[in-house]
Amino acid sequence: MIKRPFEQWNFEEVETEFGILPEDNLPALLTWLDVPTMYVLTARFEKLRLSLAKNVNVWQEDELKILFLSLFLGEIDFNNYPHYRIFSQRLFKLETPTVEASGKVEWFVSTGKQIPKKPFFFLQEYKAEKTSGNDPLGQLLIAMVDAQIMNDAPQKPIYGCYTLGRFWFFVALVGKEYGVSRAYDATQTDDMNAMVYILERVKEHIHKELNLPYSFPFVS
Repeated sequence: MIKRPFEQWNFEEVETEFGILPEDNLPALLTWLDVPTMYVLTARFEKLRLSLAKNVNVWQEDELKILFLSLFLGEIDFNNYPHYRIFSQRLFKLETPTVEASGKVEWFVSTGKQIPKKPFFFLQEYKAEKTSGNDPLGQLLIAMVDAQIMNDAPQKPIYGCYTLGRFWFFVALVGKEYGVSRAYDATQTDDMNAMVYILERVKEHIHKELNLPYSFPFVS
């Protein structure tokens, strides 16, 4: 029996213990990352991009969270109560015949009022570039595996992302396969542009799952 907190898992251990495999051309990831050229950045996101570009090398972790991440995600707005909302620092427990693992998940979107019920999207790590610690992909993957078990629908995608300073990596898990995107640089206009669209696609997915109407914002 393996007993270990989430933060001590690396991605190879998650692959081995849960039988998941990386897939370079995972359809769910490729579809998610397919950004149309007509999607353009609004002035609100451009202001945040410029602030990050100016300060990313000097901000500490909490400053990065408060002065960029919370403001950026606030513009996307993943709160749609009572249908779904953002949860933060919630304890997840994963138990299988061979593994006991637990840990606080930093930020995720799920159904539920006070208690998360059906997680859809995870954001993990968000460390400053110079102080990144453990394996952020491993920590994200084990939380996504736990969500897959909770949702009892392994063939439906679970989406996630981990960030290191300016760099964002998007991850999709479907069944026993997962895919990881290239690094998106949030200080660059084209990448920030794409990130906004990619995150909106998560909301589109959630609305489809919950039979809610949805239309894309921020399109000129």
